[in-house]
Amino acid sequence: MISKVNKLFKTRNLKKPAALTLMLIAGILIAYGQAPMLIKGMVVDGSNRPVENVSVGIEGSAELPVVSDSNGEFTLKTESGEVWLNVHPSSGYNTKRIYLNMQTEVKVYLAADDLDVGDDIIPILKQQGIRRNQVAAFNTLNVEDIIETPDITVDQYMQGRISGMHVTGRSGHPAAGATAFIRGVNSLNATNQPLYIVDGIPLIRKGVFNSVIEGFEYNPLLGLNTMDISKVTVIKDPAVTAAYGSQASNGLVLIETLDPSATQTSIDFDFRTGYSLAPDNLIPQMNGQQHKTLISELLFSSGMKEEVVREQYPGLFLQSGEEGIVNFQHNTNWQELIFTNASFNNLNVSVKGGDEIARYGLSFGYLNGGGIIKETGYEGYNLRFVGLLNIFPWLKGKSGVSLNYNTSSLIESAKVPETSAILTALAKSPMLNPYQYDEEGQEIGIISEVDELGVSNPQAVIDGFEATNNNFNSTFTLGLDFLLKENMTINTNFGVNYNVLNEKLFMPNHGMELYYNDEAINVSKASNNNLRTIYNNTSFNYNKDFGNHSITSNSGINVQNNKYEFDWGLTKNAFENDEFRFLQSGTLNLRAIGGENRTWNWLSFYERLTYSYRDQFMLQGTVSLDGSSRIGNNAANTVKIGGSPFGIFYSAGAAWRISNALFFKNINGLEDLKIRLSYGRTGNDDIGESNASKYYQTIRFRETAGLYPASSSNDELTYETVTQLNTGIDLALWGNRLTTSFDIYQSNTDNMLIYTPLEAYFGYASRPENGGKMKNTGYDVNLFFRILNLHAFKWDVQATYSVVQNEVTEIVGDKLVTEVAGAEIINIPGEQANSYYGYIFEGVYADAEAATSRGLVNNKFVPYQAGDAIFKDISGPDGTPDGIINSFDKTVIGSSMPAQWGGISNTFTFKRWSLYGFVQFVQGSELFNYVRFKNESMTGLENQSKKYWTGGSIKGRKLRFQGPFTMIL
Repeated sequence: MISKVNKLFKTRNLKKPAALTLMLIAGILIAYGQAPMLIKGMVVDGSNRPVENVSVGIEGSAELPVVSDSNGEFTLKTESGEVWLNVHPSSGYNTKRIYLNMQTEVKVYLAADDLDVGDDIIPILKQQGIRRNQVAAFNTLNVEDIIETPDITVDQYMQGRISGMHVTGRSGHPAAGATAFIRGVNSLNATNQPLYIVDGIPLIRKGVFNSVIEGFEYNPLLGLNTMDISKVTVIKDPAVTAAYGSQASNGLVLIETLDPSATQTSIDFDFRTGYSLAPDNLIPQMNGQQHKTLISELLFSSGMKEEVVREQYPGLFLQSGEEGIVNFQHNTNWQELIFTNASFNNLNVSVKGGDEIARYGLSFGYLNGGGIIKETGYEGYNLRFVGLLNIFPWLKGKSGVSLNYNTSSLIESAKVPETSAILTALAKSPMLNPYQYDEEGQEIGIISEVDELGVSNPQAVIDGFEATNNNFNSTFTLGLDFLLKENMTINTNFGVNYNVLNEKLFMPNHGMELYYNDEAINVSKASNNNLRTIYNNTSFNYNKDFGNHSITSNSGINVQNNKYEFDWGLTKNAFENDEFRFLQSGTLNLRAIGGENRTWNWLSFYERLTYSYRDQFMLQGTVSLDGSSRIGNNAANTVKIGGSPFGIFYSAGAAWRISNALFFKNINGLEDLKIRLSYGRTGNDDIGESNASKYYQTIRFRETAGLYPASSSNDELTYETVTQLNTGIDLALWGNRLTTSFDIYQSNTDNMLIYTPLEAYFGYASRPENGGKMKNTGYDVNLFFRILNLHAFKWDVQATYSVVQNEVTEIVGDKLVTEVAGAEIINIPGEQANSYYGYIFEGVYADAEAATSRGLVNNKFVPYQAGDAIFKDISGPDGTPDGIINSFDKTVIGSSMPAQWGGISNTFTFKRWSLYGFVQFVQGSELFNYVRFKNESMTGLENQSKKYWTGGSIKGRKLRFQGPFTMIL
């Protein structure tokens, strides 16, 4: 018994010290694990210079922040290596938020406050997203340099400054605006323009308004004063655009204005002026004597009898001293009469201020500018107000008003030969004078009438032709933000837009050719566009941090209603004196009126979810359920909800910030290194408001009126869809002193809208169908580098470079040919969209022997002769060359699609002075020059290019008067 007790006693005595030992070891380990980490750091600028008086603190810690000393050094203690450091400079630099990532030594590079940084806020779908955490491919625009340019619309300014975005100016007119494509074109007949959203409200698409002025297209961005813009973000892939369903398949441009975030009152006054110079390198044209030689050769080689020629063109045979000879003794350079130097002036005044309860921004802008073609110009007024109001701690309000009024004096394009200033200036014979002469041979101030050679008097076009429009555009917005809990909000944003465009056109009698196949001596036109749009976006937003995990959700609905009306009127043959220019002045039986009413609606439900882990891994997903009144009731690839078809669009994306991986943690100067991958499907509902619906149109026949089906509708017409795969990499170094991004992508368009030609017995020219596919492949590069970063002097370089390859992959019927003015375009699998279609030009037959040796005949089996163009014999009915130049020999001869483009800007800043330069380039785009085509046709009595005048005679071209002509590209 004693031995058992002793054994038990000994056992208990052994267990007690063991337990104490284990507890001691555990305590030591716990104490060691909770021992504060000592963080040593240094704060420097982008040039590695120490920065003092910078506050550095641990996010969420009760400990006070430390301040860097004169050497930029600081020391911190933390309980964990997985915390965030908040860096707050006193001034001159951006604040910064850094994930410690288990580092014990930290070197913090600060970015100057005039640079874009990773912690900048990118507002997307009412969420304040962090720039560096975005999965989408996007660019921000440096709007501060707009003041250095003469651009009056933001799309003009983006030319060459946004990678992947190709911008082409429509003309030299100040208000013409531009056409912008992001990552190539995605459609043949629907819009290819990105969706512009200004202060949360979508702008109307280009192409909605109609015009009676040939060559004019209304640009809705005219209603936005570029001086009011505070931020522009261009998003290029579906990681974000999928949330907008069928509206943003061509990209998204987010624009913010005025930014009333400051509470200190400020008044800014800005005045710009500039000068546009008339072209000094005018197109070389034949002079008076050369043109007379051309006319003689044309007329006497036409087969007309000499007496007929003398009877129809008596002015060419007048002798010295005869009446009227003075009219044919000139050498007028008509181009000098239509061009002029032009100035523009831009005045802007803005006021910002307020307090913690209410803040506001108010601006007024005035712009007038002339065009380099005389009597053209633009004048506009802009008024914009933005206000922020903290109503309650849980309720905030935002309101905005934008008013724009502008007027333009325009000129028609060369497709109207009677009224085109440029075309008439090239075609008018230099032998003639713009003004008449009296009986004594003295010039008087009366416009010369059209002579037997034809062609309107360019001076009459400048003085008598009138094409004006005026536009009133107003937008009213109201937004409310409700704070439900600390991490939950509801946002709603209402917008009403009212837009009116009125046009007036008068084509005069004196000095002008007759119009409408010689039916009219003068013509008056007028039109009115009226659009009312109501829009609302309401969303529920949730964000929450769970340790190293963060989740953000955005659930919302978009509703838009559009009501559009277009009315036009036309009348001919008012009084000959050109003083009566109104619609009521014309001849009763030569009047016409017309118009259209259109209504379309858009409804979209969306959900966007974002997840991140330790600032290293990011996931994003978006889905939207999209309804549009434009698609057919039986639209393909949709789901029916309540009897209405809805499209489903989606995206998914992921990003990995490699720079936050443990094996990268000790690399100084590396701000950000991130790879991204996204894939998504978006839609385009711009297929016409009536193509999928049956409707009737009125027709008059004698004394009765009737109805007939207006079009061959297609109730299965559905959204065009665009799927895009994007992968990219972002790099930032030395406090964002150097930043670059590279993206490679492929997008595929399906269900592409085409108009399939119908046989004549159907009664309609074409039928709308989803009958094509298209592919775009390319890459974008964006680079910013502050080369010199001295205290008083800075040198910044920003460059963009983009490459895209477009290809039609499928088309109903395998070939779709469309006629345009002076040319044909074709869409065929394997070629670029809207390629030029024609014959391959190989020169001109120098003599009869050269023509005979080839043995070719035209489509009328007439042999080619000396001076005829040489076209390549490509094929025949059996697929081999047959010696006949006809439709079998037409092929793709070019494309307007650019292969590559970009731009580079240099900015030198010395204290408050700056010198700015910008160059942009486009390569691979082949343009059809319609004016040149007309100016080198050699088929009429119009003056022609001097290109074919050699050694005192016309060489290298066969002259044909009023005969068939061939197109040369």
